Amino acid sequence: MMQFNILRWCDDKISYLKDHGITFKKGIPQLPIEYTYTGTPSAVSTFAYRNDIPEAAKENALLTYFMFEDKLWPRLAKIDDDIEILKEYGGVSGFDLSPSIGMLRPRQRLSILVNAIHACYLGTKGIKILPNYRAGDFGTLCAADYFPDECSFIVGNLGCTNNGFKAYGEYQLDIVLQKKNPSILFVYGSIFKREAARLIRQHGFEIISFPDRRNRVRNNSRSYRYYLSEDEICKELYADAAKRRTA
Repeated sequence: MMQFNILRWCDDKISYLKDHGITFKKGIPQLPIEYTYTGTPSAVSTFAYRNDIPEAAKENALLTYFMFEDKLWPRLAKIDDDIEILKEYGGVSGFDLSPSIGMLRPRQRLSILVNAIHACYLGTKGIKILPNYRAGDFGTLCAADYFPDECSFIVGNLGCTNNGFKAYGEYQLDIVLQKKNPSILFVYGSIFKREAARLIRQHGFEIISFPDRRNRVRNNSRSYRYYLSEDEICKELYADAAKRRTA
């Protein structure tokens, strides 16, 4: 069995993206606005557990890549095989290789580069992308900024902390939010109402959270919408909000 060569994969995909008009900034491909997902999904699940989503709901559902890295690397080698599967869904959140503080800077940048390549490549194949913001230390913030301003995006906190966003990650997120100015911040995992309140009051968007699979299955956790109304932070079941939109 041939070994997967990540550097060759990057080289091949970068050549493809350049041939298809994708621009690059400091070596990172930039996701065009027309590739981005602008809907509000009826359901969210990881690629690994995509069959949790009923057949009839796929068209309006979002798949994510918030998975352990040993599950992510094989997806790169099989990206072309996965495309027809992904097209059955309403959109896909960006890849989630995770640069982290203390990791060698070149390794951090490689993770961000791969995440950006993956998003842009799927976009050229007609798959809508809800960008996933993922940076490591402060030196990688600009590299992770590969998607358009005023574009909603998703962050994941599964496995990062049991108490919401840590101070360092929260500060990073604030920097990106000030620049991006999204109308919706999607969260995969839990977020406390007090955290949501601070972000909403500071940045002026709404937040939609989706529980990770473990909590969805074991604890019957639900999706929530957080928003500001008459100077009060409101929290409601996302399903109820969705019903009102379609009523």
